[in-house]
Parts: sequence; C-alpha cells; structure tokens
Amino acid sequence: MFEEEFEKLARTQIKEDSTIFALDIGTRTVIGNVAAVSGASLRIVAQSITEHESRAVFDGQIHDIFKVAQAVKRVKEDLEAKLGFKLKKVAIAAAGRSLKTRFAHIEQEIGEDIEIDHLICRGLEMDAVKEAHRQLREETGEVREEEFYCVGYTVVSYYLNSYSITSLAGHYGRNVGVDVLATFLPNSVVNSLYSVLSRVNLEPISLTLEPIAAASAIIPDNYRLLNLALLDIGAGTSDIAITRDGAIVAYGMVPLAGDEITEALAQDFLADFNTAEYIKRRLAGGEDITFHDIMGIERKITCPEALEVLAPSLDSLAARITEEILRLNGNKSPKSIFCVGGGGQVPTFTGRVAEKLGLSPDRVGLRGRKSIPGLLVEEEAISGPEGVTVVGIARVALDSVGHNFITININDKDYRLFHSRELTVFDALGLADYNLGDLVGKNGKDLRFVLNGERKVIYGGLCKPAEVYINGETANLKSGLKEDDRITIVKAVRGEDASASPGDFTGQYRSLSVQVNGSDEVADPQCFINGKKVSPDRSIADGDRVEIREVEDAAGLAEYMGYSPDYYGVFVEDKEVSADSRLSGGDKLEFRLKEQTVPGAGAPVSPAAGKSIEVTVNDEKIVLSGKISYIFVDIFSVVNLDLSEISSGSKIKLVHNGQSAGYTDPIEEGDVIEVGWE
Repeated sequence: MFEEEFEKLARTQIKEDSTIFALDIGTRTVIGNVAAVSGASLRIVAQSITEHESRAVFDGQIHDIFKVAQAVKRVKEDLEAKLGFKLKKVAIAAAGRSLKTRFAHIEQEIGEDIEIDHLICRGLEMDAVKEAHRQLREETGEVREEEFYCVGYTVVSYYLNSYSITSLAGHYGRNVGVDVLATFLPNSVVNSLYSVLSRVNLEPISLTLEPIAAASAIIPDNYRLLNLALLDIGAGTSDIAITRDGAIVAYGMVPLAGDEITEALAQDFLADFNTAEYIKRRLAGGEDITFHDIMGIERKITCPEALEVLAPSLDSLAARITEEILRLNGNKSPKSIFCVGGGGQVPTFTGRVAEKLGLSPDRVGLRGRKSIPGLLVEEEAISGPEGVTVVGIARVALDSVGHNFITININDKDYRLFHSRELTVFDALGLADYNLGDLVGKNGKDLRFVLNGERKVIYGGLCKPAEVYINGETANLKSGLKEDDRITIVKAVRGEDASASPGDFTGQYRSLSVQVNGSDEVADPQCFINGKKVSPDRSIADGDRVEIREVEDAAGLAEYMGYSPDYYGVFVEDKEVSADSRLSGGDKLEFRLKEQTVPGAGAPVSPAAGKSIEVTVNDEKIVLSGKISYIFVDIFSVVNLDLSEISSGSKIKLVHNGQSAGYTDPIEEGDVIEVGWE
C-alpha cells in the first residue's frame, strides 16, 4: 500500500521540464517514451505505440505527412492522458536513408594556463562538424540537388598537444584537437520530420540518427573498445554502426528491411500487406497461423511452411546487410553483432547473418530493453528490440539539450541550429544557408577608356554595407547569440556602375562661333567613339576609344552644318576658301551651291535647276528652293531662332516628323519640322 502511494506521489511530481519526450517515427509504427533521470538511471515514466493506418512511410522517408502526423498525435495524446500535462518539446531521430558520413580533424591553439572545460570541448567538436559539412559541400559542388543537414556526430578521439587522449576536460595544454565522424541527411528527410511535428504543435529539441540513438542505448562506452556492429532493422531501412578502439567509427544504411519480408509473404500467400505483417509477427511464436487471403478464403499454415517461403528473401536481406557491414568494417567481420528493431525478429534471420559473416550463431543476437544498462521501466508493453531506439533517442537528447541546438529567428524565419561555444551572427547565417553574398557590398564597376589618346578611369559608386540587428539593436557579424534571438539582416546595396558620355568632356574643348549664311552659329566639338561619329550623350563602354574634335577649318564646319563639299563652296568675306582653311571666331561664311550635274544627265545645270519643296516648320509653311536635295540644316537658311530664349544649359531641339533629328537628316515634301530650345 505504501509503495503504491509513493509511486502515485512520484508520478504527480513529474513535469515536462524534468522529462524528455522521445519519439521514434518508423516505417510501420510510431513509438513515444517520456523519460526522467533517476540518479544514474533513466526511468521510463510513460510510453505509447501506434501503427500507421496505411503505408505513409517508405524506406524511412515520410511520404504522407498528414497521415504520419495523425499517428504522432495519437501517441502524444495517449502520453498526455497518462502524464496529466501537455507535451510541447520532443527529441526525434531520422533513419539513414541517403546517409552521408564525413570524417573531420580539427586542431586549435589555446592558452596553456586555461583549464579545458566542457564548453571548449563542445566548441572544438562543433568546429569539426562544420569542417565535415564544408568537405561535403565541396565534394558535391554546384551539382548537388539539395543541401545536407547534420543529424549527429560521434567523437572518435581527442588530442592534447598532438597526443591521443580519451577526455580533454580538466586538462591544460597549448594545443587541442578532435576527430569526429559526422552524419548528414538531405534536407528533404529532415524537413519532412519537422513538418510532421509542426502539425501537432511539437518543437524539436534534439535530432539524431537512428543508429546513433540505438548505439547510445545498447553499446555503452566500455563496450566500444571492441569491434562490434549494431544492426537496427526496422520496417523500411536497416541502419548500421561500427565500433572499434573506443569509438563509433562508421555508419551505414541498407534500404531493405522488414517490409521486404512482409511483401514476400503477401506475394506467396495472396494476402494483403496488413495480413502478411500479421503472419510475420506470429512466426516467432512457432504456432500454426490462420488468416484470410484476398479472396476471403480462410487458410492455415505452419511456421516452417512460412519460413520456407521466406528463405530467399531472408537470404537476400542478410546478404545485403552483411555486404554493408564488411564494407564499413574494412572487409573483415566484426567480433559480434547486436540486433535491435522489429524487423530482425523473424526466426533464422540472425543465424543467416552469422553464417555469412563466418561467426558462430551466438555472436549475432537480438538485444531488447533488458540489455540497456541503467534503464528503469514501469510498463513492459514495449520491451523487445523494437523499443531500444526510442530509449537511445532520449539518452542522446539528455546529452545534447542546451548544448547542441539553439533556436534563432533570421528575417522572421525560425532555425534550429547546432551551436558551438560562441555562436555568432556569421555562424548562424552559414548554418542556416543564408546567401552570404547578400552581406558583401560591392562597389560599382569602374569605367576605363581612352580619351584623345589619354587613359581615363571613372570610378564606380561606393556600396552601402549590410545592416545587422539583433532584437532591434544594431549589431555586426561577430556579435554573439543566445536562445531565441531575432536577427534582422538588411542586404548590402551595390554601388552604381560608373558611366560617362563624350558630352561630359566637351567643356574642355573650344566651340567655334561664326555667322553662316547670315545666321549666328556655334559649332560645338564633335564626338567620336571607336572612329564613328556619335551624339554627345552616347554612353561610353569599357575599353572604348573616344575622340573629341574641335571644329577648326572650313571642311569641319561644312561637316558640322551638313553641307557637302561636292555641292557647296565655302566663302569667307565673299572670298572662296579651300576646305582646309582654318576659321576664327566671328568669321562670316556662306555656303553657295555650285553648278552641278544632275545625276543621270550629261549637261551642267545652274542652281536654279534645283527643285522646290514645302515643309512645315514650327507650324509655319515654308518653301526651300535652289537645291536638288535638302537636309535638315537647310531650314536654317529661312528660319531664325530667337536667341533671347536661350538660358544657361539650354540645348537646341530638332524634331523631324515627330522623331528626334540630326542636322544631316534628309527632308522631303510635306515633312513637319520643329526647332527650338530645350
């Protein structure tokens, strides 16, 4: 009576803060345990198991998130009913589907007067995990289909002053190092687990790999000096861990497990999957099994009959698993195999594994919860090999909670990240796969070109650096972080690229002011890029050769005004001059039409033989005559611009039939022209 009251009192004192909720989401089942530390032991205070109502998980990968979430919800609600409080946080594990492992070694210098503590060790381990992640990203390069997420690691060895050592804590030295074996899974595997948890309002506090969890439960540290293999056979995957020299040295996975056995039974006995699963589970009892096939016919088989049907499938599964064990163990058999998980309980399976590895049958055995050191269980409902991994998940969580994970919000998105001794903003952005290029401000591109034979450089605009805020306050990439910090990143703004046009430099050159055909004209310097005449506002490209030529002689002015020397002669003060005659400011010039030969005719004609055209200039009809053809500049012989309208910075406006025009554009009968000042 007293013992019952004591147990009742102990149960009422259990709270979420003093327990670990561990969840094993398998291919066939979902198992939940709530564990509490009891001295040096781990006590299971509540547990629950349920099966997926349909095949929602294949080979360890969640396919139907909603159906899996329903199974998790049933387990969660069952545990909450037993405990009397709500469960909000959970430890989970992922199966080894698409598993990748990387070995990394890291060394660091420290002060010889500093005692090495747990934080230094943890930071060293996290740096090694980051190095392993870097190796993986470097190997996969840009062709990788998705990012990989670190789901756990094991320390293979520590080093103090370059000598191997079991533990660094409490020592002093100038140099520390660590070897880690880190395991990675694709983000899709991890994200599907997180998606399930979010639908049942559970927050992950620990994530590990299933073989890591199983090994932590069933292979204590003092066993790891031996060359052992852990085999976690579920329904969809068979996960493997190898121990040697005091550490776990390799992980692997075979995408075959108990479901292959179930499918073989279904095929041979014409049963649906659930019925075949029922037959498989009854095999260990050794009794005759009665069931109905898909035709509704009742059938009765013996265990030897069923095992005979399964022989090829069991042999194939054992062969695949032993091949992977040998590969991971350097092509030699380990000393012993510990088997956990529900998929390995079919009779004769462990014997087949032993035979293929050349071991005696007693060296390959199933391990249940009774084999877990320091485990106290109040309910025996889940006591077999299938209940081992979930206990290991709880043990891994107890070691890692508050050390391995930290929740950080980056630009309104939560991230659950591995953290080291000093997690900075830069570390968090790297682990969260933030595009670090957004932090690096770049100045605008410089513009390099040649101006009249002289090299010129126009420098690009300066960038605006990225801005970092933690909880609304200004910070930087080196700022330290703590649980639940909110990081806001304002991206760097790139500086403007340098730009220039020839017109930016024409002010350095002389304009020529003259009177042409009675009108005052200003001949501005002419602009050329790579030998071609361009407008002053034409953009200069990198590497261009730019020339700015002053109008100095009669030929240059004729070109500027659009008078062809083939048709016009140049007269200065009524005296005809040659094309290369230099001009001075204030000169009075006339371009007079020469007697020409009309194209196609043999006799010379006078200017009077030219044609006349009527055009509209600034809404006025005017007639141009005396020329065979006309260009835009000819209108200035009959149109005078009001110079009083010119203000500082004004530019002449030339419009021809609604489009911007040039001085040498040809004009025809009926054209509409607009000239003025901008």
